Amino acid sequence: MHKLFLLTIFLFISFSTLAEHKEEAFKKSRKENSKIEELPLDELVTLTDVYAQIKKVYVNELSDKEILENAIKGMVNNLDKHSRYLNETGFEQLEESARGEYGGIGIRADHLEDAIYVRFIFDDSPAQKAGLQLNDKIVAVDGQTTVGLSVNEGSELLRGIPNSKLKLTIISENSDEPKQVSLKRKIIQFTSVSYELIEPNIGYARIGEFQTRTAKDLTQAITKMEKNNKAPLQGLILDLRNNPGGILEMAVAVSDLFLHEGIIVSTKGRLEDSNQEYRATSGDILRNRPLIVLVNGISASASEIVSGALQDHKRALILGSQSYGKGSVQTIYPIHGGGGIKLTTALYYTPNDRSIRDLGITPDIKIAHEEFEGELAEGEPNYKVDNQVVAAVKKLSNNESTSSIKN
Repeated sequence: MHKLFLLTIFLFISFSTLAEHKEEAFKKSRKENSKIEELPLDELVTLTDVYAQIKKVYVNELSDKEILENAIKGMVNNLDKHSRYLNETGFEQLEESARGEYGGIGIRADHLEDAIYVRFIFDDSPAQKAGLQLNDKIVAVDGQTTVGLSVNEGSELLRGIPNSKLKLTIISENSDEPKQVSLKRKIIQFTSVSYELIEPNIGYARIGEFQTRTAKDLTQAITKMEKNNKAPLQGLILDLRNNPGGILEMAVAVSDLFLHEGIIVSTKGRLEDSNQEYRATSGDILRNRPLIVLVNGISASASEIVSGALQDHKRALILGSQSYGKGSVQTIYPIHGGGGIKLTTALYYTPNDRSIRDLGITPDIKIAHEEFEGELAEGEPNYKVDNQVVAAVKKLSNNESTSSIKN
């Protein structure tokens, strides 16, 4: 299964404590922790015993920081598959991803079982300058194999501090011989929205992940497509396939672009501030014209918020395959030392009070994605051979009314 190269894989992140409120959140966390009156002393004694034995007899000598950091990882990572400890580097990378920039080599890629496949190369990027080509297979990074790596593991290998060096082992599409390529990472800036007027009166917009500028970028994309069309769009395809999520506020803002009123999403948790309702405001950027949303098994979190809200309000037709089913909210809490912890703090519910945790969004029209095995003409856009996009174009081209596209 394709796994899109993105840092925030399968995460739905409440961003309010992450960037501009980082220091305030840290102080709040310390204040709340100071209210703890009792500590489990027996368990803490057990922990110190284990620490002492590791420090004394483990085969490799470990620093205090290494031992304690591993203890924190175990404490947080074992809560559930979405809670996670972030060291200082990981915390900075998460902030970068949310801002729409990161230290890397400038590619988008698919992480498959046998390698990392280059699918897009940014202009003026280290990857472009080093001569990487589309469909190159990255089989090793600094000598470490990429076989069987998760998206997050592969991402961590490729991303890093600007100007830091790395060496890739590449197998090109028309060669079986691996070659070594040396690069230096740099700050890569990217938009989360790509778009194209793929047919007269029909627009296509793809959101790669939900970042701080996503709603603004999508608004500009629709405006530019209508300008190029010299008329309002008669239909829009919103592609959320392979989109693992992102920022809560942007999922709400994107949904709000197409909804006049009503609940977009609600969250429910243990703490009072985890129980929230997010509602739409008046105005529909498409003026109630047909909208089709594409999803697949990697569409998660914020992608499911948007598709679930538009489906429940009967504003869009959902097309594709079952989404991932991540129905929980993670909040980022900065901690001492520059790192942070990402904790599951609430579950989210669609407007019809559906929890899609471990279930996902069921498309209105189920169409499995078919791999195209032929050769594309140079410059030919992928949508012409993407059977799910083709099906959406056909649906919109039938000049169906908004009411019929909803059913």
